Amino acid sequence: MRWSCLIPLSFALLAPAFSQTTQTLVVGGREYTLPSDTPVLVDDQPGVLGDLIGRPAGMRLTWLPAPDGMRGAPTMVFSYALIGTVTDVAPLRVLGQDVTITGETVLEGFSDPEKLPVGTPLVVAGLADVNGSLLATLIERRGAQGNKYLLSGHVQELQADPAQLRLGQQWLATTGVVFDACAGGAPALGDYVEVRADSIPDFQPGDVIDTVTSARCANPVPYGTPGAQGSLENLVGTVGPGDTFTFGDLVIGWSAATVFEFGGPDDLEPGADVGVEGTFVDADHFTADSVEFVRPVVRFEAPMLPEDVTPGESIRPFGVPVLYSAQVRDEDGILADGLTAPTQVQVRGWIDRLGINYAYRVRERGQPDPADVALRAPVAAISAPTLDMLGLTIDTTGATFFDADDLPISAEAFFEQVRLNHVVDISGASWNAPSLTLSGGSIVLLGYEHTQPLPGKLGSIVAGTVRSYGVGDPVFSDGFDGAP
Repeated sequence: MRWSCLIPLSFALLAPAFSQTTQTLVVGGREYTLPSDTPVLVDDQPGVLGDLIGRPAGMRLTWLPAPDGMRGAPTMVFSYALIGTVTDVAPLRVLGQDVTITGETVLEGFSDPEKLPVGTPLVVAGLADVNGSLLATLIERRGAQGNKYLLSGHVQELQADPAQLRLGQQWLATTGVVFDACAGGAPALGDYVEVRADSIPDFQPGDVIDTVTSARCANPVPYGTPGAQGSLENLVGTVGPGDTFTFGDLVIGWSAATVFEFGGPDDLEPGADVGVEGTFVDADHFTADSVEFVRPVVRFEAPMLPEDVTPGESIRPFGVPVLYSAQVRDEDGILADGLTAPTQVQVRGWIDRLGINYAYRVRERGQPDPADVALRAPVAAISAPTLDMLGLTIDTTGATFFDADDLPISAEAFFEQVRLNHVVDISGASWNAPSLTLSGGSIVLLGYEHTQPLPGKLGSIVAGTVRSYGVGDPVFSDGFDGAP
């Protein structure tokens, strides 16, 4: 799962012929073409954008435009979330942080996380969840642990005597530590913090990190200024009140005019990975023009038996495997402990690029009822009057149809508009287990196909996962293209 870009030999030979290069950076679903000599910071070290060509994708970018009235390049900061050693492998933990690996995670230097010995040094980029876990976008195995640890995340617990705080499952001693940018001078429960510490020889799982060298409160996405444009990606922290959700302390509002892609407003859940585009109302309030689920959502409501759950590993609504993730909210303990009797269960999650499903919410919904089931997922095959979704047959005979605005449409209109990979919602359907078929009910075409990255708006406030650092494109000083 490594992505890398190599500079071709012909490009290297042409180097003296041009005055500068540009490269196209892909961040979330947007691309930006910039000079390769644009100044950047990579894990607090200065460099230029071209230094990143050939490096594995997946770092986090925070990009702030230059303040009004000031000259110079905008600040581009590429960062990791964790630098330290493996403290467990089932599930994977790095310095006590539970780490989710999916098909979107770039792995560098190893291929099987379960074979990583405790104590293996790793560098991890990703998105911090308010529950103390991390959705990894890049994990690099290092040959040896360096002299520094890095931990980023939301404070899970505070202790006064001795002064300590917990990130994930990792305790850090904070006596004498000065936290920058914290309201009241110290972090509060739930605050997002970034901590650097000296590494500890022979560090063991459960040891307290008592070597903190710097610490600060921050927000997982930047704050803005009134009227500033933003393109931001993060895990949802909280949902509500009303038509709002949060990225850390940034409150994001949406309305009937907001476009939702690869899911709907009712798919917004803590732990869901979404990107938003829109405008800052003030420093910590943002109005979303669009909300895009980074991966298409899946949702199930199905009658389930005890044997449909493997505690701590997976759950199988309609026989479809949905894996545990560190971001899951398992409020009834179904995924953690299993079922003791037949039960109607709702599972919400997402599907990665390899077609593997992951859960971010599991809950009990009463007595099992095969005559009232639900499914939301991308369409894999179309043959009117049936659809194939996640290997299940959807028989639409007798169903009622609606568009994304919940307006009734005919079966003919539905099949004229539906396309492969469109997200479709089925509710109130009947389930036939022997034939793996859902039939009837209400069917809503939510739509949206995956597209190539769209041009990003230069000058926006950007925070997101870098999907590609690009290959340098020569800009010739003499204006020629380079004859063969």
